[in-house]
Amino acid sequence: MPRESVIVSKILHYLNSLDNCVAEKLQGTAASSGKADISGCYKSCAFRIEAKTPDHGNKPSKKQEVNLKRWEAAGAYCCIAYSLDDAISLIEKINTALTER
Repeated sequence: MPRESVIVSKILHYLNSLDNCVAEKLQGTAASSGKADISGCYKSCAFRIEAKTPDHGNKPSKKQEVNLKRWEAAGAYCCIAYSLDDAISLIEKINTALTER
């Protein structure tokens, strides 16, 4: 089972390889408790990604869920990513939304 840091690294590599995308890992400190692991912007759309390992039903904390919901309410795209595929799906969701505008 991959460690969370490996999942984050793969997602960041993918996101930063895309045109019109910038993404960065938020450093885990007491002040950042509850914040998503990855913050970024793709084609003028903000996004937040909380990475989790897929083992043992690993779920986001209540603080993380509240934080992601706040960002979604403000218009950001958010997801819990258990793999690179989840981040790819988020980008596809943004692309679909942009073509429907």
